[in-house]
Amino acid sequence: MQINLLNDEEQTKEFLYYDADGIYIGRSEGLGPDPHLYSQAHYVFDGDSDMVKNLDILNISRKRLISLRKTLIAVPIKDMGKIIEINQQIKSLEKDIDMLEGSLSLPEAI
Repeated sequence: MQINLLNDEEQTKEFLYYDADGIYIGRSEGLGPDPHLYSQAHYVFDGDSDMVKNLDILNISRKRLISLRKTLIAVPIKDMGKIIEINQQIKSLEKDIDMLEGSLSLPEAI
């Protein structure tokens, strides 16, 4: 008989790490991802195949932000409605990027 000394919230998980090309770079077990492998990985999955880290979404958002800024520069000053609209889109996208970056940070407690 196996005795579980960890409660349900503290069960160890398996984490799988892949680079930007989808090549496997490592595996770890624990309460959270391994900090060294996590920082190197482009994609991280847990043992339940849930995505823990995906840098593609962040990169796409950053490219979209650059595109919006270029579009804003090209808008004539007379078209204030369009300028305001693009500025609102930029502000919203910057907020989303900040949230994504925050969610990709490895918690210090791990």
